[in-house]
Amino acid sequence: MDDFDLVVLGAGAAGMMGALAAAQRGLRVLLVDPHMDHPNNLAISGGLFPGAGSALQIQAGVTDSPDRWLADLRAFAGDSVNERIAASVAQALPEVVDFLTRGMNAPIHFLPDVVSTGHHQCRFHSTLPASGAALHQCLRQPIQGHELIHLCPRPVTVAPVGTGFEGTDDTSRWRAPHVMLAGGGFGAHPTWVAQHIPAMRGALYNGADYNDGSTIALGLDWGGQLWGMDGFQGQGHTNPGGRTRLGMAIPALGGILVNQLGQRFVREDIGPSALAPWVMAQPGGVALEVFDSHIEAGMTQHSAYQAALQAGQVMRADDVPTLAALAGVDPMGLQATLSAVQDMARGQATDPLGRTQFARSLNAPYLASWVTGALSHTQGGLVTDGDGRLLNAQDLWVRGVWAAGGCAAGLSGRGAEGYLPGNGLAQSFGLAWRMAQALGSPGA
Repeated sequence: MDDFDLVVLGAGAAGMMGALAAAQRGLRVLLVDPHMDHPNNLAISGGLFPGAGSALQIQAGVTDSPDRWLADLRAFAGDSVNERIAASVAQALPEVVDFLTRGMNAPIHFLPDVVSTGHHQCRFHSTLPASGAALHQCLRQPIQGHELIHLCPRPVTVAPVGTGFEGTDDTSRWRAPHVMLAGGGFGAHPTWVAQHIPAMRGALYNGADYNDGSTIALGLDWGGQLWGMDGFQGQGHTNPGGRTRLGMAIPALGGILVNQLGQRFVREDIGPSALAPWVMAQPGGVALEVFDSHIEAGMTQHSAYQAALQAGQVMRADDVPTLAALAGVDPMGLQATLSAVQDMARGQATDPLGRTQFARSLNAPYLASWVTGALSHTQGGLVTDGDGRLLNAQDLWVRGVWAAGGCAAGLSGRGAEGYLPGNGLAQSFGLAWRMAQALGSPGA
């Protein structure tokens, strides 16, 4: 029987971060994931995570701090913030950036040009160009061959035994005093989605297709409790079919959304997550995202948009009638909408939908792409403290059990509105990092 200090169930963002950070502290880790060769939510994502107050931010001359990020989160999500973990994650994120860049020599950069709804400062970090697949590789590469991390790409059975845990797979048995639950959420479980997130019943799911809630169920079996099950990250900029998406940057740069009548139906700056139900409510469940060549010029480092462009999802036209004909929307409605938006952008009119910032007027040549609403990942899950310890109904630690990532309760709940862009990776990285520091401390 093999002995490990920590067994991690799930090799996504949280699982890989937890394994690497624990190994850095000299712990022997078993990293289990039978889906290791399939794209997970990190690889599918845009790869952006906040790191307020990081050394890279400071070097770029940007004044920011964990407290400022936390203030933005609270202002955006209100009383739906998961205060059990929010402050701990905020403090951990600049340490995560330092660990990746200095400890792992990962090519992580501060992105000074990525603006986002709800963030009063540019604070996102990623690879260049920003890419979830590239960020995934930054974590996966040092894991492979790591002397303290053993990979298990097979299903396992694990159960509490005495003061620890024992598990088996097809070829071996092992035991460990600690288990980290790091599986995905329940986006691929239609029954749970319909029960907890009725607004997204039947919605396109563009996360990993094996996120069936099984890790959450395991934590419940061991005595854990749930929080924020109605919270989710929506994606209001997904191209129909779900293979590509535009990313979140276009509205912040001045882009708009119209329906098949050429009419706007929502203030586009409410955030990419909150947009999803609004887009789904339009005729056909789709909307046309309209922007221009000036905005596109600022999207060269956005891998999601570049993938959509290469897939032929973006239309171009020298004037409004041509754009309307290409898209199949009402030309008079589209012309009236763009004229009204120009007046609003120039300060000559007030938006009846409530948007106050349009960045700039849209001018020919115009670009557009059809988008739909999608569910990217769920935010509700197992309750933990700020170091990732799984808590029972009495708020006591389920001894030896930790949780982070999609199976753990996220930074905020209540539908899509509470999802501040970057929350998913922020919780996954921050909570996994805190777990590793606490696990390597006396008394853990």
